[in-house]
Amino acid sequence: MENLTDLLRTRRAESADQTAYQVRTDGQWKPITWAEVDERVDRIAAGLVALGIQPGDVVSILGRTCLEWALCDLAVLRAGGVSVGIYPTLIGEQCAYILEDSSTRWLFLEDAQQVKKLSPFFEKLPSLDRPILWDSPEGEHDFMCLKGLEDKGRAALEADPGLTLGTEEKIQPEDVAVLIYTSGTTGPPKGAMLTHRNIMAQLEMLDTMGATDHRDVMMFFLPLAHVGERVPGHYSRIYRGVSAAFVEDFNRILDDMREIRPTVFGSVPRIFEKAYARVRSEADQASPMAKRVFLWAERVGRTASRLEQAGRPLPVFLRLQRVLADRLVFRKIRGIFGGRVRYFLSSSAPISLEIIEFFHAAGMLILEAWGQTEVSCFATINFENDYRLGSVGKALPGTELQIADDGEILVRGAIVFKGYLNQPELTAETLTEDGWIRTGDLGRLDQDGFLWITGRKKEIIITAGGKNVTPANIENLLKDHPLIDQALVHGDRRKYLTALLGLDPETLEAWATEKGIGYTSYEAILDNPALLDDVQAVVDEVNRHFARYETIKRFALLPRLLDVEKGELTPTMKIRRKIIEERFKALLDSLYDE
Repeated sequence: MENLTDLLRTRRAESADQTAYQVRTDGQWKPITWAEVDERVDRIAAGLVALGIQPGDVVSILGRTCLEWALCDLAVLRAGGVSVGIYPTLIGEQCAYILEDSSTRWLFLEDAQQVKKLSPFFEKLPSLDRPILWDSPEGEHDFMCLKGLEDKGRAALEADPGLTLGTEEKIQPEDVAVLIYTSGTTGPPKGAMLTHRNIMAQLEMLDTMGATDHRDVMMFFLPLAHVGERVPGHYSRIYRGVSAAFVEDFNRILDDMREIRPTVFGSVPRIFEKAYARVRSEADQASPMAKRVFLWAERVGRTASRLEQAGRPLPVFLRLQRVLADRLVFRKIRGIFGGRVRYFLSSSAPISLEIIEFFHAAGMLILEAWGQTEVSCFATINFENDYRLGSVGKALPGTELQIADDGEILVRGAIVFKGYLNQPELTAETLTEDGWIRTGDLGRLDQDGFLWITGRKKEIIITAGGKNVTPANIENLLKDHPLIDQALVHGDRRKYLTALLGLDPETLEAWATEKGIGYTSYEAILDNPALLDDVQAVVDEVNRHFARYETIKRFALLPRLLDVEKGELTPTMKIRRKIIEERFKALLDSLYDE
């Protein structure tokens, strides 16, 4: 197989009657076969051809992760187009930027809510032909519904049965297959161009992880606009014939897991953190005897885990204790995930070693991986039979790693992307002449080849939910208000974003005078309720410009302004993020107290 379009054709030929997806319908999980998927994809692709799609035309998809998303994505590729996923949580202005920057010709939309969000921008997008709604067309615009597109495709295929085979023949491995927009360090998102060859190389490398096939079951719940669910999730499942169930409601994912009973499970750290917090909460609320049993089992499990990590045999008495601990505690914990998971795959953000070790103690192995959109997702991974907890694993076969003099991780191989759309200068800064990509992450390689992440050269926050956030964009908007002089947005590995804000002394004094409040000093007025309300109003206004995961949930006022002489600011007044976060750690931690 050379191109992504070969995946589904091959899968149907080998597994036509096997289950491809499961969709909850009327409270029941309905199976959909690979043959059914292929037929619907063919009709949608033919419908796009009938509309006039040309090789390389861009088609965007805006909606939640569901069957329709997967079908439309595969159809765009089959029709010879370039597929772009847009997060449904983005505000209209952000969506419009992606549509304009990518020169999107057609847009798949989930429902009337997404239509309403984008309506003010449609007339400003000259390249956009028409939106296509997954449900019935609504509103004042000229929309087509997905069923109508399929009907058009059915008619086109009746007239020319080889229609889509013809479009596939024109695709070359070096053609761009998908554009994935990622957060920039100083500005709007940038479109990373991944070719058919890039993604196929990633799938072939991941094939070395071990056997998964049609007997395995996974779950779809992360955004398909993200490279993690798109490549090692969506495309890899087709490559290996693994069936997947679509989770409709993220809030009930643990309930769905008990019903689906997945065998392999990939996620962002937030899922594991929530499960860990839930287990500990239930243990704390249990009877004194049950709590003592839980804590005993945890000690036994962690002791066994550490010996296994060190490659040392377990003493006979410890083995017996672990059997009892499993029967009393750990078996129930595994049941939260359905009881059949062989291993978990975690990426997008680091996960606490305490949590990884707890899961390992309970008989569930979390394998961490590392990479980024620009390397088609993963560059390193821990394997089921070759792992080191706390590391992000070894380089995938055929991938080279190098640590630069300043500690930056460099990657070279077939998985390295083609460049950024419309940004040749940024592409040249990111890719070296001899094919290495500067990842912006810092790390070290141990003597056995395991990679350990030590920091981030780029100032991009990755939340516990795996969302990429550019703090500078939010900080700059906050500082646009005259009351706010300094701002630091925080949230790396955290559940949500918070901010430390320094107020402008002169503006603050003027504010106090206007309010009739006596002003004695900067520090003395920071707890004033009226001041906190006005600062909250500023934060609320800034939040309106960003997606939900980019909004500031809580803030604190700095007890003093940041200082150059204290090493908190550069001579050009840029914040030294790491120093400030360490110096005000207690204040930041207080913003996450439940």
